Amino acid sequence: MLRYKDKRLKTGGVDLERPGCFIRNLRIKHKLFVSYLLVIIIPLSVLGWYSYDQSRSLLVQQARLTLTDNVSEIAANLDYKFSKLNAALDSFTFNSSVVSVFNNDYSDNYYYMYNDLNTIVEPLFNTLLFLNEEIRQLTVYTGNNITERKNTILPISTVSGKPWYEAAMASGQTHWIKEGTALSAVRRMVGGSGTQYDNLIYLGFDSKDMFAGLTNVVSGEYGVLVENGAGEPVYDYHNGLPSFESAKAAEERASDFIVISQTLGVTGWKLVFYMPKNSIGVDAKTILRATMLTVGICLLILVPAVWLLSNAFVRRIYRLNRTMKRVTRGDLHVDIVVDSNDEIGELTSRFKDMLQSLNELFNEVYRSKVVQKDAELKALQAQINPHFLYNSLSLINWKAISIKAYDISKITTTLSKFYRTTLNRGQDVISVHDELENTKSYIDLQLIMHDHSFDVVYEVDPEVLGYHMIKLIMQPIVENAIEHGVDNKREGRGRISLRACFEEDTIVFGIEDNGPGMTQGTMDTVLSRQSKSYGLFNAQERIRIYFGEAYGIMIHSEIGQGTTVTVRIPKRTT
Repeated sequence: MLRYKDKRLKTGGVDLERPGCFIRNLRIKHKLFVSYLLVIIIPLSVLGWYSYDQSRSLLVQQARLTLTDNVSEIAANLDYKFSKLNAALDSFTFNSSVVSVFNNDYSDNYYYMYNDLNTIVEPLFNTLLFLNEEIRQLTVYTGNNITERKNTILPISTVSGKPWYEAAMASGQTHWIKEGTALSAVRRMVGGSGTQYDNLIYLGFDSKDMFAGLTNVVSGEYGVLVENGAGEPVYDYHNGLPSFESAKAAEERASDFIVISQTLGVTGWKLVFYMPKNSIGVDAKTILRATMLTVGICLLILVPAVWLLSNAFVRRIYRLNRTMKRVTRGDLHVDIVVDSNDEIGELTSRFKDMLQSLNELFNEVYRSKVVQKDAELKALQAQINPHFLYNSLSLINWKAISIKAYDISKITTTLSKFYRTTLNRGQDVISVHDELENTKSYIDLQLIMHDHSFDVVYEVDPEVLGYHMIKLIMQPIVENAIEHGVDNKREGRGRISLRACFEEDTIVFGIEDNGPGMTQGTMDTVLSRQSKSYGLFNAQERIRIYFGEAYGIMIHSEIGQGTTVTVRIPKRTT
């Protein structure tokens, strides 16, 4: 007897989803609608972006011209300030009286020294400080033995160790110096009569006063960098923007900033002004908003028109599709009206002709198919004379028992049971219980023939046994699993599993072996008429003729992993 377990067969479905299915499955009306929208939106968007980009470029060019004028004005103002300081140095270096004082030897007469300092040098100091408010220190560093005066006259040895000292003493030109945050200008004093001493005139000035105008050039974000001839920053103002360490670094960011450079004529320093281009495009946003508003108005007008046009285009396709659905549900007597001569009209006309031909051939083809399959089964059954077979098997069984050959008796009994359920008094429909009993008898015979060289596992939900099915479905599948599965297994012990369970309104049978498996090409042909496993093809055809195309046999196999054959039939009690 069969050993039944209350265990349901778990089978996995096949995921038919593929990339791009969403687009392919969109209704043609929606595809047309989206296509029309793209044709409208893309040109308008490109035109709007082009207008915005051109307007922004024009604004950047205009801003560059305006800023260039502003920077030129700033540079001229700075040049003027530095020119005043340079003129203050000229007042010393080109004043022969002052130069003579610092080159005169007063070692024998200190009275003349004090007199010259008070009458010649001191008035000039006072005048220059009065006229140039930005000067914070005015000092003459002298090598002459002149009495020191606080912050105005000091020994030259005080600055002889400065980095700029050698360069300043080597020429008579003005040297503009940055020391930390302090700015200054120095020049050597030459000329005059008497003994020549090393003399330097030094001006220290306030950088805030000099560059005060650079903090309010324009409104918004911008930066200013003043760089000396050595490439060192002298002044930096960046108002929330990144600070550049040099003019070159700022010019390398010309794609993001408007960068304007101007060289100061007096000092030779470079003035660099930079402003982010993004801050220039404020007015261009008005154009962008206007373009977007135009696109929105166009869409409000065109979307309903496009929707109506799409509906009108596909209405006849939907009508033809509804007719086809009725045909697929079995209604072969629908009325088809051809009302146009375009491609859709031609398609409708051809479908009408096809349906007429189908109606003419359906009865003949369908009935002949059923008759053919029934004849094949009857021919198979007619090859055996049931009464003669049963009497012969009974005689063999009696003889075997009489000589105590119980193995022969078991084989004979099992074979008799197999053919009794197979023939089923000529009926094609049997219970699931009898079909499984028939399969069990066949497997028992195969186990005896194979000397029990493989194992068999049954997992059957008892609730399926009361339902009905057509006979001789499981036997050819099991035969195939033994012949092509466990018989071809090279290593280990063979194993066949037979399962039966429910999946909603469907009864699912599973026959699994652990044989060598099969390739995809073999699986594609095993259920065809040309296959050597004709029993599987016959079972498949009988299931679909009796239960419909939604049911039948499916095969899953992998090389080296065995084969699983799944049979699906509907729940039926008769």
